[in-house]
Amino acid sequence: MRPLKSSRWLLSGLPLLASLYITQVQAAIVISGTRVIYSSDQKEVSVKLDNGGQAPLLVQSWVDDGDKRSTPDTSTAPFILTPPIARVNAGQGQTLRIRLTAQQMLPQDKESLFWLNVLEVPPSAEDGQNKLNIVFRNRIKLFYRPVGLKEDMEQAAGKMQWRLKKNVGGWALEGANATPYFLTWSTIKVGDASADLNLENSMFAPGEHKTLPLKGAYSPSGSSRIEGGVINDYGGISKLEFPILF
Repeated sequence: MRPLKSSRWLLSGLPLLASLYITQVQAAIVISGTRVIYSSDQKEVSVKLDNGGQAPLLVQSWVDDGDKRSTPDTSTAPFILTPPIARVNAGQGQTLRIRLTAQQMLPQDKESLFWLNVLEVPPSAEDGQNKLNIVFRNRIKLFYRPVGLKEDMEQAAGKMQWRLKKNVGGWALEGANATPYFLTWSTIKVGDASADLNLENSMFAPGEHKTLPLKGAYSPSGSSRIEGGVINDYGGISKLEFPILF
């Protein structure tokens, strides 16, 4: 594997040339956890990476503030990450250390959302044959959480408010997040009907309102409570119930 000369090198190679066959068809790097919680009283947080593949990999990591197109050179997120580039041998791991550089820039009365990017590049072919090397990028949420928030995330999630409203072609739920936390829902059900959740609308930012269409049959004379599953700090699902507001 050639040594890396610039942090731009990896990203500039994303549109790789296709040829005869694929050397890697799934990501080999596994991130410990599905989200990172950075408490404001911590000097840094650590994230473990493991290479579950059969070959060494170059791994480049950085934090962005929500722009999927950002690179390590263009990101304005107030974090530094060590090491930004590392070789991870097959069956071995690497610990990333994330440090906040500008705490005074962030609100202290609510969470802030960033994204941890982990880009993996397989070794180039050494047998002279043309191959397609697949570059993978994992991107998981990083929440900056001020220590002044008194409730934990699950307690706060129980204060989410849901209002039933008539929608085009059926019924919908209007969700209101008056808490200082980002709340991501895996399921929302009212009787036999479920909210139409996807990657774009399942997360409610602090203070955000969203309207979610209901899929399936629902009658206002049916269930009077909502069942929800919110993703907790460990990536698991915490079950909650809510009354329906009209």
